[in-house]
Amino acid sequence: MQRLFVGVAIVSSLVVLSGCASGDSSKQEPVAVEPPVRVVPVSQELNAVACPEGDLRGAGLAGDYDHALDYAVNQIAVQIQSSVTSTSRMQVKSETSAAGEEHITSSYDRESQVSVQLRNRQDVHVAETIAREGVVGVVACMHRNDAAKPFRNDYQSARDALVSSVAILSMTTHPLEKSGNYEKMTAAYAKYRESAQILQSLGFNENSTEIEEKYAKAIADYIDYKSRYKVYIDGAYESDEGRILFEQISGSVKLQSVPDSCDVGVVLELEISAPNCKEGGLGISCTEVVALNGKSCSGESYFTLGGTLKGVGRMSEAEAKEKLLSNVPRNDFVADWKKEIERWFLK
Repeated sequence: MQRLFVGVAIVSSLVVLSGCASGDSSKQEPVAVEPPVRVVPVSQELNAVACPEGDLRGAGLAGDYDHALDYAVNQIAVQIQSSVTSTSRMQVKSETSAAGEEHITSSYDRESQVSVQLRNRQDVHVAETIAREGVVGVVACMHRNDAAKPFRNDYQSARDALVSSVAILSMTTHPLEKSGNYEKMTAAYAKYRESAQILQSLGFNENSTEIEEKYAKAIADYIDYKSRYKVYIDGAYESDEGRILFEQISGSVKLQSVPDSCDVGVVLELEISAPNCKEGGLGISCTEVVALNGKSCSGESYFTLGGTLKGVGRMSEAEAKEKLLSNVPRNDFVADWKKEIERWFLK
């Protein structure tokens, strides 16, 4: 019994001591733990970097400075080149109605590829560089005046080419050359309009009133020229040979008789030699030399085409001449004549 009492007393003492120790611990101040430092991503820091107002801005991230700068420059290039893509090249189309009236329409429907090459990369300046833990970020800026430099050169070249082509067209009298110079002028105008549109997209408007007026007048003058332009026939077309030849070479085009006053166009003159008939081993052979001359209303020579008609008769000269007429469509030179005549109908 005495041993049991001692054991109980010891246990009671431990419980009391434990309680006292617990009470002392609850009165101690807690240890303060600082929160982890929040690291701002490089990309987020770049977003906070602005370029001067009106400048083009590009940002790039990479493992090294050079590649990060390349990406930033490419962003600027895409902004510029998007203007090139959106303007595209102007297409000028001409349509002629049944009444002979020509209508000029234009549209920008060229597909152009976006190029991320800046012709004046040296004008890009770096606004900020951030490097941390193997990541490099770059913000690059470019003034719009600098961005417009190469396109200003394009614009001036296109403008000069247009002014020159307008002047050349007004001085051209040869029909084929005039038609070709008209196409060159409309192509020059398309390039001019494209370069002007690109500058406008960058915030620069060029004074184009004078050149637009000159171009509009050149278009109107050419339309008037085409309305007066005709392809005429003259010469020996009343003969059987001439009638058949003109039927063959005209095809679906319309040849008109030469009026008393020829304005602008091409006059086709047919010359036919007298038949030269002689006897041969197969009978009587008759040949005629023909020539087709193209000239202006004022008499300027444009071209001369030659050919030979031939017919062979077993029994008589009359039979040979009949064969000569029936062989007209089968002569090789007739197809060549037809191709040449079609060239002189202005599109």
